[in-house]
Amino acid sequence: MTGGSKIGDRMTLDADPKPGLPVRGRGRPPRLSRGTIIQAALVLLDEMSIDRFSMGLLAKGLNAGVMTLYNYFPSRDDLLIAVADEIYSRFDYPAKGSCWQDEVRQWLWATVDLFQRYPVAMKLSLWDGHASPGWLRTWIPVVELIRAQGLTGPDLAFAVRWFTTSALGFITSQPPPPEHNNKRTTAHLHALTAYEAALLQDLQHDLLQVDRKAALTYGFTHIIAGLERIIAEAASAQSGIPGEGL
Repeated sequence: MTGGSKIGDRMTLDADPKPGLPVRGRGRPPRLSRGTIIQAALVLLDEMSIDRFSMGLLAKGLNAGVMTLYNYFPSRDDLLIAVADEIYSRFDYPAKGSCWQDEVRQWLWATVDLFQRYPVAMKLSLWDGHASPGWLRTWIPVVELIRAQGLTGPDLAFAVRWFTTSALGFITSQPPPPEHNNKRTTAHLHALTAYEAALLQDLQHDLLQVDRKAALTYGFTHIIAGLERIIAEAASAQSGIPGEGL
C-alpha cells in the first residue's frame, strides 16, 4: 500500500494495541475524531519527547491539515492534557486498606502497572513546568493519605516531595523486560578504563538476573519506612518529646 502515514500504519497494524483504545482495519486513513487524534498522539509520543511533539507532525502523520486538528483541540497543550486524561483515567485506584501503609503500597503498585501498560504516562505527568490534571487527580489521593497522618505545612510539603521524587524515580529506574538489557549500559565501554569496563562486564550478567518484582517490593518497603520516619519526626517535633531512635 502506498500513501499511508506512519501513524496511520501504526494505528491499523499494531499487533498489541493499547488496552481500551480502538483499532481500525486496513484501508483509508481513519476518520478524524477526538478519540482518533488522541490515539494518534499516543503513538507519536511513544516515539519522541514532548519537546519535539507538535500539532504539525501529528497532522502530517494523520494525512490531515493542521487547522483541522485545532477544530478539536484549541492548542497543543489542550491536546496533551486530553491525552494525559485518557491515560490516567485507566489508573487502578487502590481500595481502602487496613492501614495507610497498605494504601500507599497499593498506590505504588498501581503506578507501576500504569507505567508498564503506558510508558508514555510518565512523560504526560509534567511538561513545560506544568503538571497535567490527569496526573494530579492520580497523585492527590496519596497526598491526602500522607496529610491524614497529621502532617501540615512545611512538614507535609517535605514528606510529599520526598515521597513523590523517591517513588517515581525508583519506579522509572526499574524498566520491565525487554528494555532491561545491557545494550545501553555497554554501548560506550570503550570510553572507560580497562578496569572499569571489566567491572561492568562482570556485573552486567548478574544485574540482568535481578528480579524486578523483588526489587520493587524491597524499594517500596523502604520508601514507606521513610515516610513513617518523617511522620514520626514531625510528631516528635510538635510534641517537644524526642522520638525513640530518631
